[in-house]
Amino acid sequence: MWQSVSKAIGALTVGGDAARQYDIAAERIQSALLNVNLPKLDGLDLGVHAEPARLVGGDYIDVFARDRHLLFGLGDASGKSLGAAINALMLRYLLRGLIQVLGHDQLAAIARHVNQVVCEDFDDTDYFITLAVGTVHVESGRLNIVNAGHEPPLILRNGASGVEVLGRHGIVLGVDPNARYEPQETTLHNGDRAVIYTDGLTEASNESGELFTAERLKETFLEHRYLDAQELADALFDAVKTYAGDNMRDDATILVIRSVGS
Repeated sequence: MWQSVSKAIGALTVGGDAARQYDIAAERIQSALLNVNLPKLDGLDLGVHAEPARLVGGDYIDVFARDRHLLFGLGDASGKSLGAAINALMLRYLLRGLIQVLGHDQLAAIARHVNQVVCEDFDDTDYFITLAVGTVHVESGRLNIVNAGHEPPLILRNGASGVEVLGRHGIVLGVDPNARYEPQETTLHNGDRAVIYTDGLTEASNESGELFTAERLKETFLEHRYLDAQELADALFDAVKTYAGDNMRDDATILVIRSVGS
């Protein structure tokens, strides 16, 4: 289903009105993927910074609230074309629907069902999608996350000297229909910060071709540790963009969650 839609759009003649319609569709899809209205939740401070490398790309972010929980999803569909963006957009709505039906406490089952759908659609292709989907309970700060081949989230505890890495993960979506996914749980206490991001940040390169890397991202996180969530998201993104000489070759998305509870 997803690939048939992507191919149909990709087959448009890029000339005259068709080119304009293509651009309008791309802009609307990109806006749906990366522009989010952050919910206002007592106890949590949120920040997002997301930019495509081109007019349209394969990153997506979704952040919303249900039953005193923050829910979030970050994905990265392989490729940089409109087809990748459509894959990411459909993943966004598939996740929303499964969360509505199965409940936000069934992250492993949700990831398993999503993977089965993606595998069926990506059969006989080399496409895949990475995904991090998680929840934070507003009162307790309990964070649960399932990682399908995505960049590992980073946690910086209030007063800690180093950054924790949530390293549990399964395989990317679209490769193995029998893959299983296990959630990882931790708790965000007052002043703790979590950073969830796509690989456009760590794989940005300078003029010498050297990657920014996860280690540099952690160092920058420590450097700006006392900023609020949006300021921190902007500071991390700006540091990567400066390193890359304003030439980001891949889509990049970052979500910061800061606990401001007791």
